[in-house]
Amino acid sequence: MRLSGLISRLHALISRQVYGKKPPIKVVYSLTEFGRSFTPVLDAILGWGNQIATQKGEFIKKDP
Repeated sequence: MRLSGLISRLHALISRQVYGKKPPIKVVYSLTEFGRSFTPVLDAILGWGNQIATQKGEFIKKDP
């Protein structure tokens, strides 16, 4: 799946603004208000991952 297809599925979290009508066009992506409200969750996941990496001295790799 292309990035644009994935982002279109996340429309509640990410807004897409297109500038121009013909190539080359400019596309700017940004978080919606709802997307910004999700940042504490991402910060908590990041903190948890950093804590594990600090305790173990490395990043844990999941075996396939």
